[in-house]
Amino acid sequence: MCAIFGSFKKEKLEELAELNSYRGQLSYSISQYDPEEKKLFLKRKCEGSFNIEDVQLDDGCYYIAHIQAPTTAASAIDSIHPSARNETGDLLWHNGILKESFVKQMQEALPSEQLWDTGLLHDWLLVNKDISEVDGTFSCARYIEGEGMFLFRNEISPLFIDEHINISSTKFEGSKPTTPNEVLRIDFENGSLVTEDTFTTKENPYYFG
Repeated sequence: MCAIFGSFKKEKLEELAELNSYRGQLSYSISQYDPEEKKLFLKRKCEGSFNIEDVQLDDGCYYIAHIQAPTTAASAIDSIHPSARNETGDLLWHNGILKESFVKQMQEALPSEQLWDTGLLHDWLLVNKDISEVDGTFSCARYIEGEGMFLFRNEISPLFIDEHINISSTKFEGSKPTTPNEVLRIDFENGSLVTEDTFTTKENPYYFG
């Protein structure tokens, strides 16, 4: 398992980190997004348990963090989120596990010898934008320079949000699930989510019709 969590408040980020701590202690990252400039800055990316004590975070920014359990064949240092492409102008955080058959499909289609499923998924999305083809569990946050921050998940992987745009892979007080099968842009100015696109969950083992 892994976890994605975010907040405008450092204290809330720490609270959500503790809430999600059971989901992974292998590595973590902390980033901040400036809603006015629509730019994201990576503040820390390292192995070990989550630690925010000496990270300098600027007021007025949105903080997004990721903690990780060992769920990939890639080395720990090579698989710390977010995945970065286009010289960090495109970043992807992922919680979930993609099916081995789909990982092989991506490796053959791209083609790529990469082992990290999140990195493969990122490359896949840059080439093939149909999220409906992604097979496995995924709940993602994505930053695209000049466009903003986006959230999307299928019906299997969780992500929760509250009225203050606090987000978490684990449910917390006052939160509700984000809508699955939708690409949601975070409208920081109005404190809302805007549907930008829709897709379908390829296979939901918990759906019985």
